[in-house]
Amino acid sequence: MRKIGLLPFTILYWLITSTRNILFDVGILKSTTIPGKSISVGNLSVGGSGKTPMVHYLTNLIQNDHAVQILSRGYGRKTSGYRQVTSADDARTVGDEPLSYFQKFSQNVEVFVCEQRKLAIPFMKNRNEQAVILLDDAFQHRHVKPGLQLLLTPFAGQFLDDCHLPSGNLRESKEGAGRADIIIITKCPNQTGDDMMTHRKRYEIYQKPVFFSRIEYADFSSVGKPIQEMKSILLVTGISSTTSLKNHLMERFQVEELKFGDHHSFTHADIQVIHRKFDTFASKEMAIVTTEKDLVKIEGLLNELDRQTYPWYVLPMSVKMENEEAFNSMIKDYVRSN
Repeated sequence: MRKIGLLPFTILYWLITSTRNILFDVGILKSTTIPGKSISVGNLSVGGSGKTPMVHYLTNLIQNDHAVQILSRGYGRKTSGYRQVTSADDARTVGDEPLSYFQKFSQNVEVFVCEQRKLAIPFMKNRNEQAVILLDDAFQHRHVKPGLQLLLTPFAGQFLDDCHLPSGNLRESKEGAGRADIIIITKCPNQTGDDMMTHRKRYEIYQKPVFFSRIEYADFSSVGKPIQEMKSILLVTGISSTTSLKNHLMERFQVEELKFGDHHSFTHADIQVIHRKFDTFASKEMAIVTTEKDLVKIEGLLNELDRQTYPWYVLPMSVKMENEEAFNSMIKDYVRSN
């Protein structure tokens, strides 16, 4: 019933986004081609499709052979306009994702934020004309046209099975996938070749290469008081979807979750809430676990007493591509091409 009530708003949203795309397609609204090499990582729906770990993957893939610049909107920051991320920044000034990129790759990669990507490109090119630009979440930002567009869709919520906001999660029509150069189905479970073939056939209408990826988790890393044995976890997150993370943890641990909103700006009051929640369990075998993206906002709020008292851990994650050699070759061939 709720979705039926939202139908008029869904139709209106579809009309607005479809009209906007048509205006770009016919050239009434202008799209500027980014000079040099650029790769966009985006999706058609709201929510987590794995864009951040994919940007990590691409950076790791090409940074040894090419200079890399990452451009993000800087969602959730308290500043505006063009800004280069530096060691003086925090999540309030640049956003959580750009800050995590900077902390992970600052030795080799420049990171920038700007709501209007078109305004940022000339400044970035002036700093390094030869750098490969990675655009985070820019698929709907059509004022710029990247050289290569990667469209991500999560296995458990593929855009083919979705509908427009607000009835569903689509930010634009499914036909928008036609602008992509590569479609990647992310967060996949272990699959057989037949399973992948079945899903790949669903996307044949777009005539694009289709790849599959899954999330791999590394060992826990302590950022607080280490514990001898971990049997249960208080999972603290401020990301859109925790399904795959929770499923992974629940294979080995009892999991309690304290979930904040996506891109949540953690405060000292939140830390107190988390610690009080942890104290209700009074278990020496429980750890507080968060993600790398959330840690950049949490770590600065933990004082020395917090670190000595509470067993905070971070769980790093990465992308594993199926048919990795073919995917890597496609990316490298594009970057090397004239």
